[in-house]
Amino acid sequence: MRTTKDKPITSQQLKALHATFHTLRMDADARHGCIYSFTGGRTQSSKELTIREAQQLLGKLNPMDDKARELQRKEAQMVFRDIYRLSFLIPQLNQGFTSANEEEYQMNVAKLNVWARKYTKARKDVTRMVLWELQETKKQLEAFMRREERKTKK
Repeated sequence: MRTTKDKPITSQQLKALHATFHTLRMDADARHGCIYSFTGGRTQSSKELTIREAQQLLGKLNPMDDKARELQRKEAQMVFRDIYRLSFLIPQLNQGFTSANEEEYQMNVAKLNVWARKYTKARKDVTRMVLWELQETKKQLEAFMRREERKTKK
């Protein structure tokens, strides 16, 4: 099973981190000290952070207020609903099944979670993904649907 735990920081995260440091008016020494402290002495360089460390550090440096957190939660729910609807169009997931009652809904979500742990970039349950992971998963499902449509047209 692949994880993002030890993968290096992405270029987008690096840009966001440096923009945050700039917004907070941190000079190079303060930046390096912050990273050193955050990583428990492992590194002073932002380029040596992992994806997970970068996510956590960005979260600590950019705390959301309650209103922003609620908006993000609602957006994540909407993206989850889109993913759930898409799952009914994919033969390997929930195509041909219904969601008429709570038991069927839970079973369909469980199948979607199993699929997500195996095939998504996040490698975890859809129900445990954060907004950006849900958005990536939705893009992945949409791309899968486009490929399937092209196959059936041939």
